[in-house]
Amino acid sequence: MPLDERQRKLVALLLAGHTDASAAGRLGVSPRTVTNILRSLMDRLGVDNRFQLGVALGSRMRAATDRTATDRAAP
Repeated sequence: MPLDERQRKLVALLLAGHTDASAAGRLGVSPRTVTNILRSLMDRLGVDNRFQLGVALGSRMRAATDRTATDRAAP
């Protein structure tokens, strides 16, 4: 499940410690839009809360990083 650019930017801001409100300000959207983006991601990944969303996204990011490292190591 690839993330679109706005979703990637939002996730990066939240990982950097921004609140929903400050991330919304950086993205030029309302805090409600941030909530809607997160809810959409939770629904797509089949998780019930933000903690589970973080775990699911972290697992996906790690898997993508591992694949990239493996691809680079291949002869």
